[in-house]
Amino acid sequence: MIGDGPSVIVPLDNRILYFGRDRERFRFLSHFHSSPIVIDGEAWPTVEHYYQAQKSANPQYKAAIRAAVHPGLAKRLAAPPTSPRRVSQISWFRKHGEQPRADWHEVKLDIMRRADYAKFVQNGGLGILLLATGNAELVEDCPSEPFWGIGPDGTGLNWAGRVLMEVRDGLRVGPSSTPS
Repeated sequence: MIGDGPSVIVPLDNRILYFGRDRERFRFLSHFHSSPIVIDGEAWPTVEHYYQAQKSANPQYKAAIRAAVHPGLAKRLAAPPTSPRRVSQISWFRKHGEQPRADWHEVKLDIMRRADYAKFVQNGGLGILLLATGNAELVEDCPSEPFWGIGPDGTGLNWAGRVLMEVRDGLRVGPSSTPS
């Protein structure tokens, strides 16, 4: 391992696998990490809470997501009602006979960009840690997540890591170059 900043030691392969392999030292990169954010005047306990809350404009839905005691519960409450029962068992949408917003797949990346940017700007110490990762590749090595992570065979899209690297690049340039 080589040092790349005062608080971060980047693995020798210059890849930070923050879901599994390097979780202990890089858990701050997770969307589940406790890092309050405020977006559009609304406070959220984690990026995950904010992200999941954007699946519907229904104020009751948003309140249920905000009140979730941990981000994993927020994620389960936000499960689409058409998901397998084991996934959607406590889905707010299933319980209330509603559907997530129709354009979700078109807007979810921009929503995550905005939330991650807020996290690393509003929680300055985390921004410093993100910058201290240097040019390391940030990888969500989650085996069950082929969109946000790398999936079971390592060929997933890693959008969670890619968005974090975009935010890191934006922080290097300055706040005006990243989402507001």
